[in-house]
Amino acid sequence: THCISSAASDVYKRQVQDRASRDLETTCRTHADGLRAITRRVRDDEADLAQDSCLRLVETASREPVAAPAHLLFRIARNLVIDRIRSRSRAASLFQDKATYAQHPCPAPDPERVLLANERLRRALKVIDAMPERRREAFLLHRIDGLSYPQIARSMGVSVKAVEKHMSSAMLQLVRGMQAGGFDE
Repeated sequence: THCISSAASDVYKRQVQDRASRDLETTCRTHADGLRAITRRVRDDEADLAQDSCLRLVETASREPVAAPAHLLFRIARNLVIDRIRSRSRAASLFQDKATYAQHPCPAPDPERVLLANERLRRALKVIDAMPERRREAFLLHRIDGLSYPQIARSMGVSVKAVEKHMSSAMLQLVRGMQAGGFDE
């Protein structure tokens, strides 16, 4: 009887998961207009952000029960939009056109600051090179290539949670490595 109750329990769990999955799919479809309204602020990436929002909702629901899936879906979409806008703003400030630099030339750098910056960079690169391969890959995909955690997860074939752990470990290793080198600013 124990085997029968265990099998019945497994069937029930699968039925609940299937129903939850259908409910999430219905939530994403029902609220597609709301998602578009939120993601519209990010031109050229609306569809990607809407899809990432639905994907994160499903991933979250697979880990824990979601009481208000529509509310969570909109919150995820809003956060992804904010992240993308910040990322684009950061990229725009890094890659300004040359005319802007010609109008506002930088003063000549202090040789001591240049030396210190070069040493910090060398130390950071050394710490990054010393990271385990998968941690380094996740770190570089996020920090250098600007990919989101869901994008990194798909690229590496792991869960978003695994990417979060890789990033957390990478940041901790980088901070500790820089502090060990006397660069704890």
